[in-house]
This record gives sequence, C-alpha cells and structure tokens, in this order.
Amino acid sequence: MKILIIQRVNPPLQGFILLNLIYNQLVKSHSKEDLEIDLMLENSKDLSNVFFQNKWFNSIHFTAGLKDLWDRKNITYDLVINLAQSPFSVLYYYISKGRNKQTLHWLNRKKITATNDYDLESVLAKRMIKKISDKDLVDIDAPTLNIEKEKLDNTEKLIDWLLRSENKKPLSYSDYVFIYLKDNQELQTIAAIIKMIDTVLNQKKFKVILVLGKGVKSTDDKSLIKSLKNIEHKNLLLNFKDYNDLYYLIKFAEKTILSITDSSYLNSIGEAKKWRILYMEKKTLNKSETNRAIERINYHLKNFSPL
Repeated sequence: MKILIIQRVNPPLQGFILLNLIYNQLVKSHSKEDLEIDLMLENSKDLSNVFFQNKWFNSIHFTAGLKDLWDRKNITYDLVINLAQSPFSVLYYYISKGRNKQTLHWLNRKKITATNDYDLESVLAKRMIKKISDKDLVDIDAPTLNIEKEKLDNTEKLIDWLLRSENKKPLSYSDYVFIYLKDNQELQTIAAIIKMIDTVLNQKKFKVILVLGKGVKSTDDKSLIKSLKNIEHKNLLLNFKDYNDLYYLIKFAEKTILSITDSSYLNSIGEAKKWRILYMEKKTLNKSETNRAIERINYHLKNFSPL
C-alpha cells in the first residue's frame, strides 16, 4: 500500500504528535511490510524529536519547488493524507494523485477545545483516523517515543551515584517532586514557584528536585538563587538545577511522584507515558492561578501513598 502523508511541523513539538499517532494507526491496521509511506514535511528539516523516527518512512521530502510539484502528478498513491492547512500543503494535497484522499479541513480544528498540544493533536488524529477507516468510533494508542533505553538507564545510574555521594537514597527509593522551569523569567512566576516548593517541603516527607532551563537566568538572577538557598536545607536538591538535558528530565519525571513544569514538550512526553504532571501552561502565574496550582499539588500529595 503506497501512502503519502503531508504535514507541517514546528520544532520542538508542533505537528509531530499528530504524525506519530497517524503512523502508528496505519501500522496497526496494516502489515509494516505492506506499507510504503512517503512524507512531505513543510517548514523544518530539524527532526530531532522523541515523537519522530526517520525509519518509519520510505522517503522524506521537504518543502518542494515547482518541478517537484509537477513531477508529483506522475505518482499515484493508494492513500494521500494531508494533516496541515498551510497554502503549500493544501496545494500539494490537491496536486497529488491518490485513489483515496483525505484532509483535515480547517473546520476540523475550529471548535476543538484542548488544554495543550497533546490533547489537540490527539483529537485531530481521531478525526483523521475516522476518515481513513470510515468508522464512527475509533481508539488510538499512545504515541511511541524515540528514547534510547541504554542512554536512559545510564542516566539513572549517574543520578543515583550523585545522590549516594550526598548520602541520599536513589530515585527509585525516595519520594521526590520534580520541578522543571523551562524558560520563565517573570519575577511573579518565580515567586509562585518558590511558593509551590515551600508547599511540598513543608509536608516534610517529600523532597524537591529542581531543574532550570536555559531560558531561566539561574546563575545571573541573584534574587532567585538567594530565595532557593534560603529553603535548600528543607530537602531542596539544588545540585541538579542546571542539568538541562532531555534524558535527565525524562528520568526525573519518570521516577518522581509528581512533576511540575511549564514545558509543553516534557508535558507531552508525560501525557504519552501517563505520568502525573502538573502543566503550567500560562507563562505568568498570578495569585489566583498560583493558589489553584497549589491546591492541585496538595491534592496529588494527599492522594499519594508511599510504599
């Protein structure tokens, strides 16, 4: 079965989850050996994403010129799927030949209520799969993640070694709350994060691991560092604050009882893995939003039963 998929992506996340879910559904419905999938990607050649694998596709093309558009008329696919709505993707879709052609019209997106990128692309995937399968009800599996197991295992060993060097228990044997602040520099938000950390630490049975992304001025912002140092004695592990590596983030989020983050990328990985994550979508947390977040933190901690 020869298939063409057209998609527009915007790293590090937008468009990749939808592409992942559609690919997995095609493989689920057909034998891999029977599938020959070409991919036309618009907008980026950066494919470094845990939701994407080159090996899924027979060929990958990027935004094409007029000659490629003309040559495309000589290829006939069994199925053409358009997942994007840019002028280029729509043109490419209509020029491409297919015995079965399906597209996500802008009306498919117009009235979708979604709290984050993962939810939005999951809804779009279901709508496209309905079109392909011609079924009223469809179920979709969680997206597959392109994560190197050996590298992840080695990362855990290194984290545990660092913890033991400070006479602390390994991740798997301790109750941690993980906070990853990706790129927020608003003083109001930083104050909210400090308040959240205090909420966790005041319960005394939990520790906090904090990682600050490159967008947070951790070393330059003296007020932030001073605030963190003032509560470090309460089991705030500041030695990991600059470990802004994806495998560290994944391992922390995997092993801790609750993760709090403003990163849509990490949140989407957590959604796929069904981890317990509190996603702070808004870049600035005012007083009422902070109080709601703290209520949710208290709810999760209250309902967590340590082994």
